[in-house]
Amino acid sequence: MQPLEGLKVLDLSQFLSGPRCAQLLGDMGADVIKLETPIWGETMRLMLSPIAGFDRALSNWNRNKRGITLDLRNPKGQEIYWKLIEKMDVVIENFAPGMMDKFGLTWEEHQRRNPRIIYCSIMGFGRTGPYKDRVAFDLIAQASGGIMFAQKTPHMTPGVFFGDFVSGAYAAIGILEAILARQKTGRGQLIDISMQDVMYFHNFRALDAKSAEPIRDYIEKTIGEPMDDVITGEQRPFPCWYSYPVKDGYVAIVMLTDRQWDDAMLKIMNKPDFTTQNPKFANVVERIKSRDDYLALFKEWFSQRTAAEVEAAMIECKIPCSIVKNIEQVNSDPQLASRDMYLDIEHPQYGSIPTPGIPIKLSETPGKINAPAPDLGQHNLDVYQEILGMSAADVEALKKENII
Repeated sequence: MQPLEGLKVLDLSQFLSGPRCAQLLGDMGADVIKLETPIWGETMRLMLSPIAGFDRALSNWNRNKRGITLDLRNPKGQEIYWKLIEKMDVVIENFAPGMMDKFGLTWEEHQRRNPRIIYCSIMGFGRTGPYKDRVAFDLIAQASGGIMFAQKTPHMTPGVFFGDFVSGAYAAIGILEAILARQKTGRGQLIDISMQDVMYFHNFRALDAKSAEPIRDYIEKTIGEPMDDVITGEQRPFPCWYSYPVKDGYVAIVMLTDRQWDDAMLKIMNKPDFTTQNPKFANVVERIKSRDDYLALFKEWFSQRTAAEVEAAMIECKIPCSIVKNIEQVNSDPQLASRDMYLDIEHPQYGSIPTPGIPIKLSETPGKINAPAPDLGQHNLDVYQEILGMSAADVEALKKENII
């Protein structure tokens, strides 16, 4: 038994945010039906099509779904759509602002036809506010949420799609919350996810600065400098929260507590004069203020060792650390392997496809990976027969009319 068995989800979304949301539900047993336009399918499928076989990647965020096609611009297609909605618990979409309304597929009409429906909308800036009509992608979400500035990479394209994938995860949380609310009220509701909201919610630097504003002068007087770049400044970094170059890469370390500091000085670097017995290093505030006295020492120590040597020494003293892993290393990590984060699914055309495991580990009702991303319209006959009672002839007729 899986926790979301029996939940019926219609996934209209494309690219990454909506599909990741629906994938999380499918991994936990929901019956997720991915609806795409006939002929070409969703935009991501179309974008990957010039490279033969590259659509294997779709299984990283579209696994555990059944695939159907339906032309929502066609009046007959819309009739079928509304019949599907009557049978669904959840619908997910992340189209450009106004697109669903343009086709008459408004939230209000969904609610009228199925008062129990949970309608999840993911947009760059949400459904309200002065930016609500703007189109956005991951890059725009990270820029507008302050993440690129906070990461000190305003001049660089982000290497990880946090805006998409994290927003998709929050959308899944919202759906679960709405399901619990529906158990009490009997009614569904609209979930309005703004990717900018989500990125701001994760922007620690911005949140920290805003909450500390009333005591900013006191903080800066205590540490002896502006608070903005104490931890993350590159010109004068904080050596106890830093990623150091070593002989063969980088190692990130954190030593904030007095115990961690003393162990590092005595057991690793052999510098007894630098322990907390010295007033200059007595606590973390003093170590922030005196960092110029030991930054060069730390850099030299790290530069003379390999990543494995540094990591082993730090682990022995229980000091948080990790090699900064490249793509090859993170794809062959023994810890990830031990937690089943490297799995494979069998595809009828491509054979075995690697896919990430399920990051949410439930002891009694774990998730399961049953199927790769569906081919375009792969489950048309199954879904339309099962949910709407159509015959094979009905489905074939719709296909001939290009409605599916």
